Amino acid sequence: MAGLVLCGIGGGIAVEVLRFYRIRDDLHKGAPDWSKSRLYWAVTLAMIALGGVLVWLYESSGDVELNGLLAFNIGASAPLILANLTDRVPPGLRVD
Repeated sequence: MAGLVLCGIGGGIAVEVLRFYRIRDDLHKGAPDWSKSRLYWAVTLAMIALGGVLVWLYESSGDVELNGLLAFNIGASAPLILANLTDRVPPGLRVD
């Protein structure tokens, strides 16, 4: 299971690498201000870790049999999965 969790974490890291890959042509002008923020990196690390946690939860449930590719995909899409979960909270239970 640890290997699958690492695949999930790898998926989260890949998303962050892709973010910088997309702006690579502009990096000669200097790194963006947001990339120097401790809050940005704290949130980014938290989302990467949550990708691993989601993989662990899926694997622990016993309902889904994961492989490395699926675990990587779950880790990469963790922000979307979590956003989707919070969008489905019944209105009476929301804490807005």
